Amino acid sequence: MLSVDNILFKGVSKDDCCRMLDCLRAEEKHFRSGSRIASFSGDNNRIGIILSGTASMLRYDINGVRTIADTLGEQSIFGEFFTFTGSHRTSVELVADTDCTVLFIHREDILKRCENACVCHSIVVENLLMLMSEKAMSLSEHIEILSQRTIGEKLLSFLQITQDNSPAGSVPEIPFSMTAMADYLCVNRSALQREIARLKREGVIELNKRRFRILIPQD
Repeated sequence: MLSVDNILFKGVSKDDCCRMLDCLRAEEKHFRSGSRIASFSGDNNRIGIILSGTASMLRYDINGVRTIADTLGEQSIFGEFFTFTGSHRTSVELVADTDCTVLFIHREDILKRCENACVCHSIVVENLLMLMSEKAMSLSEHIEILSQRTIGEKLLSFLQITQDNSPAGSVPEIPFSMTAMADYLCVNRSALQREIARLKREGVIELNKRRFRILIPQD
């Protein structure tokens, strides 16, 4: 069930949220782990909200090389607005990492002028623009990581950003498996493992399963 705490409906009362779901032609669907939730060459007219489960945004280049562009958890938003593809040389799809329940909303129903000129509809549009801004910032962070020249620099940049974005006082945790992290960093998995072992050996990082600490602060 959609939570009114979802950022898309922030500032909208529970009753208004329920009414808006009818207005927005909301449709709930279920997906098995490993199945494709959306292909952004064919589902361009919908915005989705993950009600439960986790998923990964996968980008494939012209040679079929896979990159993880983003990871999404409960109450995350996705859609054409948030992929920033812009190139016919790549394809982007959202794949379920676990069993997922997703709420789909038609994009034009959010953007069109509400017949009743209701305040809550304007709030949702403002929230949508804010989400687009946040996704652009996330993309910028990913570009910053990929712009590093060596595997070690990519890894440390990723860990530093992950740590900076973690709640204060918590132990930062890598949100990927080793294979997925290699795809996110666009590096070879074996080479990444060797680099992690080197950084641990040199006392630069501590890593216990997915939890980590940076022992030598990075500039």
